[in-house]
Amino acid sequence: MYFDSRKLTDNVRRIKALCRQQGVTLAAVVKAGCGWTDVARAALDGDCDMLADSRLHNLEQLAHGGIDAATMLLRLPAPSQAEAVVRLCEISLNSEYDSIHALHAAAHRLGRKHRVLLMVELGDRREGVAAQQLPQLIERIKALPMIEVAGIGTNLGCLGGIRTTPEKLTELVELARASERQLGYPLQYVSGGNSGTLPLLLEGRLPAGINHIRVGFSMLLGRNPFTDEPLPGLHTDVFELEAELIEVQTKSSLPDGEIVLDAFGHVPVFEDLGDQVRGILSLGRLDTDLATLKAKDSGIEIIGASSDHLVLDMTSVRGAYAVGDKVRLVPGYGALVQAMLSPYVTKRPDLNAGWRRERGGLLRMVR
Repeated sequence: MYFDSRKLTDNVRRIKALCRQQGVTLAAVVKAGCGWTDVARAALDGDCDMLADSRLHNLEQLAHGGIDAATMLLRLPAPSQAEAVVRLCEISLNSEYDSIHALHAAAHRLGRKHRVLLMVELGDRREGVAAQQLPQLIERIKALPMIEVAGIGTNLGCLGGIRTTPEKLTELVELARASERQLGYPLQYVSGGNSGTLPLLLEGRLPAGINHIRVGFSMLLGRNPFTDEPLPGLHTDVFELEAELIEVQTKSSLPDGEIVLDAFGHVPVFEDLGDQVRGILSLGRLDTDLATLKAKDSGIEIIGASSDHLVLDMTSVRGAYAVGDKVRLVPGYGALVQAMLSPYVTKRPDLNAGWRRERGGLLRMVR
């Protein structure tokens, strides 16, 4: 896989310019980078306001790699992680009093205040306190001097697939104003969600009062998370996965014999398309996610994969590829994250890829 830091920086810069026009703070979500400092540096070069990640391990890797920036923990912290959270993060997302109390105790031991962004459940049914329970939570937090409520936020689209709408975000703004009255001081952040908020920014429909968003998907892939369509002005080819052909053969499109469960517990279904030119890549389910992967060459279709073999229909490009040739693939978010995590993927700078080398360089993952 290739990583073009220049294009990632440009994506962040364009998103940041859009945010600046509407008074919105941008948290660049770099969790798909799995702690790689090059991804974080590219985001910072694009002038994001802070880095956000869901894993403490990743944030620790960034700190060890010399990244000095404000950081936000996206995943709700467990009480057992409190000290690491206070040490590594300027701000964390929270919805449980017990976790916040543990953060307060850790902050007291470390001699530094910790800031929390209270997450409110507005319909997606992932993290967040119910709106009617928010005042009770705030009242309990007011008794914790080492905790500052920096803001409130919500998350939509990640579990229930609920669209981010002006109506949902207006509800969040109203809760923020009520929370300010209860706290007796203004909230710094009213965090209106993730990449799903960008279409509202582009259309000028973001409700007044939303002043913070957390963007990863669209920053990395340049696409609308609701439709997977490209967003205007953003690069959609920051990452490309490449693998080598280890077989090219003509085979029947239908298996021969009794079909049973495959290695992943599914019963495969095939359509009779006659004979096909089939290619096999040195890539498999241990390396990436098939559901969010496609070939860059529109004449190549992905048929399926086992742990270590990715099978392609190359009938439409018959004769254009041979064993040993490389095939480029476009990863979606799931494919990107899984490829980043795969221990079987080697990462190294590639000076001969024919791409412009910028700060942070190009990363090529070579099988």
